[in-house]
Amino acid sequence: MGKVTSVTVCFSGPEALSMLATQRFDVVISDFNMPGMSGLELLNKIRQDHRETILVLITAYGADTLEEEVHRLGIGYITKPFGLSLLVQFIHDLIRGEEKGDVTESALRILISEENTDLGILTGKVFTDPGVPK
Repeated sequence: MGKVTSVTVCFSGPEALSMLATQRFDVVISDFNMPGMSGLELLNKIRQDHRETILVLITAYGADTLEEEVHRLGIGYITKPFGLSLLVQFIHDLIRGEEKGDVTESALRILISEENTDLGILTGKVFTDPGVPK
C-alpha cells in the first residue's frame, strides 16, 4: 500500500506561517508572487525554524539570479508553466532524496501557499486519487 498524502492550501505567507506554528508539514510549496510577502521570503522564514522541511518555490518570473538564490538556500525551484505531472515527479524526487530523514512516515503532509487555489486542488487530487498515475 502507498503513502497517504494530506494536502493543505493557504493563501498568504502569514497564513502559511500560522499553520506551520501548529502543524508539521513534510513539504511546503510556495508561489513566488503572493500578497504580503514573496514566496522566497516565506520559504526563507520557514527554513530558519523547519530545517527538515522540503521547500519548493514556483514562479512565472524565472531569472538566473533567483534560481541561484533558491539553490543556494537548498530550495527546489520550478518555473511556470509546468505540467502537474512534472510538479508531482519533482516532489517525489525531492522526497526520495530526503528519505534518510523524517519523510519516510506513512503519511506525507504538503502545504501549498499561493493566491490561486487551482494548484492546491489539482495537487491534492493527484497525490490522493489512486486512479491518477504518479
